[in-house]
Amino acid sequence: MSKTSEKKTLQRQFNPVKAKLVYIEECFGQLQSGLPANKEEYIAADRLTHSYIKSCFLMIVQRAVDINNAIIEFSGRTPPYQKYQGFRVVQESGLIDVETLNFFEHALTCYQKIANPYEGLPAPELYDVSSQLLQHGKAYTCQIKDFFRDANPTLS
Repeated sequence: MSKTSEKKTLQRQFNPVKAKLVYIEECFGQLQSGLPANKEEYIAADRLTHSYIKSCFLMIVQRAVDINNAIIEFSGRTPPYQKYQGFRVVQESGLIDVETLNFFEHALTCYQKIANPYEGLPAPELYDVSSQLLQHGKAYTCQIKDFFRDANPTLS
């Protein structure tokens, strides 16, 4: 499928992606408001704060995976089984840049550690990746929005 016809197909199916983008933006707000100002504060924080940040991190990464899958599905392809591959497909399609792809590949490794009850992610690492998620996650959403805006300037 050519890039132009892919954009036309995707723009007709934009609403589900747009709704997911709104939800991920809400999750960014929650992470921003819950993340302490520095790593030392986070490490010293109570268990509830740690759980809240883990939940925000997991929700944001999963929403990005969901957005990737919707984009892939709406372009007429089957979403890949592995979350990593979805980010690669979206990057290869020109929707996100390599820096964003690289961050999300790292974030997915962290995601798997958090989700694994026998592994986990140390608090300092979770703080670092969550702080980075605010920057790279917002870059991801801007790049996705820009793709659709370029496809159809009336979509905002």
